[in-house]
Amino acid sequence: MTDRIAFRARRVQLGLTQAGLAAAAGVSRQLVVAVEAGVNTPAVDAALRLAAVLDADVEALFGGAVTTTRAGDGRAGITEGCFVIAGCDPALRLAETSLAGAGPASLVALDATTDTALAALCDGGVHAAVAHGPHGGLPTPPPGTRRMHLASWQVGIGLAPGCELRTLEECLDRGLSIVQRQESAAAQQTLRRAAAILGGAPAPGLVASGHNDAARAAAALGTAAITTEGAATRHGLHFIPLESHTVEIWFGEAGLGHPGLDALGEVLGGASFKRSAKRLGGYDLTSCGDWLTDPPI
Repeated sequence: MTDRIAFRARRVQLGLTQAGLAAAAGVSRQLVVAVEAGVNTPAVDAALRLAAVLDADVEALFGGAVTTTRAGDGRAGITEGCFVIAGCDPALRLAETSLAGAGPASLVALDATTDTALAALCDGGVHAAVAHGPHGGLPTPPPGTRRMHLASWQVGIGLAPGCELRTLEECLDRGLSIVQRQESAAAQQTLRRAAAILGGAPAPGLVASGHNDAARAAAALGTAAITTEGAATRHGLHFIPLESHTVEIWFGEAGLGHPGLDALGEVLGGASFKRSAKRLGGYDLTSCGDWLTDPPI
């Protein structure tokens, strides 16, 4: 059962309204109201997004009420047979579309920060997770994890066209409200590191659930956001790079040997996926789909 008291207390602690939490997590306000009233438990994908925005553990908020179903052979999944991957890379939606209707090899892509995705991987709740961070600065993979290179991208500040500021230092000095991410997000940690080097800290701002949402909010509000180059470009923002990140897919025990693993590898290595991902902007897809560890047998 959902711990509705802890759920509401965490929302209030972060200064979020029910509508604000719903918008940041990409769910309806009615769902947030129902969760706090104890009359509804969110589906797994919604629960992961809500927990990511609240920077809280899924189990702490929802207990055993949010679980993944298991196939007869013990593999985890949102629905029996599907290959489930969590992460914040928009290109995952392209792969999901490519594998739609592929039976056991179908892909379910869930939006989640790196920390949330890796926690779900360690718990056996997903087959794979996307991790991104500075080159050489990714978290330590759990034992037995197999790693595949996905892409490289730039993380930085996106500034709305009407904003006269053009550097992070100016944003900090002027106290400009920056659309940010959850504290567990790799992009948010990038912002914290860059601000610390300049001897400052970002002013409190809206917390977005993903790179694209952050860029969209900055464009709508005429302010700045911590986001990726691709998301900034899509929303017409001036982009200031802060860090170059490597993006990897980590596969846990539940995903190894699953038919979705081979299908995903074929999609990522294909010319069609790479063309579509490049159109999103900001991706360096060199070596996309290459194994960084020994591939599963």
